[in-house]
Amino acid sequence: MSKRMLLAGASALLMSFAVPAPSTAEVPYSVYAVQRALNELGYAAGTADGQMGSKTRTAIRAYQIDKGLPQSGEPSRSLYDHLQRNLTPVVAQAAPGLDSARVAEIQERLRERGYGISTISGALDAATVAAIRAYQRDAGLPVTGDVSSALSDQLRIGGTSGSGRPLDRAEVARLQAALNKRGYAAGPEDGVSGPRVRTAIRAFQADAGLPETGEATQGLLAALETAGGSGGSPAAGSLTSLAQVEAELGRRGYYVGDLDGIMDDQLRAAIRSFQGDAGATATGEADAALLASLKTSAVRNRGETNSLLVWEIENRLDRLGYAVGPIDGTVDDQARLAVSTYQRQADIRQDGRTSFELLDHIDRSGGRNDSETASSLIWNVETELARRNFRVGPIDGTMDERTEAAIRAYEGEVGLESTGRASAALLVSLESSDAQNVPQSDVREIERRLQRRGYSVGVADGTVDAQTVAAIEAYQKDAGLVVTGRQSVALLQHLRSSGTKAPTAGTTEVSVQQLIDAFRKTIERAGGN
Repeated sequence: MSKRMLLAGASALLMSFAVPAPSTAEVPYSVYAVQRALNELGYAAGTADGQMGSKTRTAIRAYQIDKGLPQSGEPSRSLYDHLQRNLTPVVAQAAPGLDSARVAEIQERLRERGYGISTISGALDAATVAAIRAYQRDAGLPVTGDVSSALSDQLRIGGTSGSGRPLDRAEVARLQAALNKRGYAAGPEDGVSGPRVRTAIRAFQADAGLPETGEATQGLLAALETAGGSGGSPAAGSLTSLAQVEAELGRRGYYVGDLDGIMDDQLRAAIRSFQGDAGATATGEADAALLASLKTSAVRNRGETNSLLVWEIENRLDRLGYAVGPIDGTVDDQARLAVSTYQRQADIRQDGRTSFELLDHIDRSGGRNDSETASSLIWNVETELARRNFRVGPIDGTMDERTEAAIRAYEGEVGLESTGRASAALLVSLESSDAQNVPQSDVREIERRLQRRGYSVGVADGTVDAQTVAAIEAYQKDAGLVVTGRQSVALLQHLRSSGTKAPTAGTTEVSVQQLIDAFRKTIERAGGN
């Protein structure tokens, strides 16, 4: 055969490989075709490469669970045919007739959550349906791919799953070890949360009946470390049932905390709320009867207790500098004050109530709280002052006379300019200071103990005047302490255990001179000449 003929044959062979790949519907059964179909339906099977890996197996299992098929996790011709039948409605749903504004809102909220929406078009195309399916699966919702008002409401309040505090590196290493021990390939136990760890988490979550978020959280670590079993299957019967309870409560608007299959105080509170709304005895316990009731009940959380909507509003306001109190999905007095403050500043109806309209307004507005009411900054300042025994009154994030007086007292204690104002600089000072306010009763005890040791304080009335300051300075000097002239818990403790007494000779002359010095220091602190 000539060289020219060989080249021609090679060229023809290369051209045959250049033919465009057929669409999913045209590809005959193969692992590659199954992977492509799963990805289009919102089940993350990874790169369509024709290779069976843990992501593909997890995606197959998730699809089988959603469709009520035998949970083999294996590709097959029957699975392929089932996938093809479910792909057909995706194209049909792209037809006009839907509310484009609602579709656009759903697209925007899905994109915010990383669900692969590249364009906000308002059209329900295949990519949008796939993203909806992926979100529904992750949130523990029925996987339909349909647009509905319920889906819009669910996306508005951020889904049913809370991610919890991210793990630090040491905790990720513990998580990897727990996953590896149970047969989930999480890679080297190096504390790095990469793709292998997320894939292993999803596989564990799929087996345990938990939403497949792939997120490494405190709740997941606790679930793995408390669940028994090994050999690739977690002994997670209780995890599974509790996760189902959490998902059902979440779909009804109850805030349950992290969707982690763990019974905690927040889940108990949500169960009690549902039981109360459903007219049942509020036990706070999860059992088969509760789960059955949740699956058949039409009850939704319309109140302001353990509410997903309230939790979402509290989070938004907290990020904008409003002191909402505990972020627990419940409108208490502090949360209501924060809502009312936001409404007043935004010039909208001021009723202190939560609603989807309020959540939308907060999302659009984004205005920070720079006032002295329901302020997160003032709340933190009050908290730090109270820890140091300064009398701030109610810790409510609101500047009143008692809070101002407490700030001035602290500023005087540590030698700052007396402003009576809350500021970021003041908070930094408080957080780094060990200054403690001494109650008036302790000041009286300091004065009495000084008097018994021969230091003249005048009348022991609990008021630190110039004469008391002079007596404190004299005692500190005689006892070999740092001379500050300030009352403190440490000074009182020293007086209770020390035998130091004032010198008997020249006491009057020394006290007068000390009194003069104390007056001078008082004037200097006040900014006089």
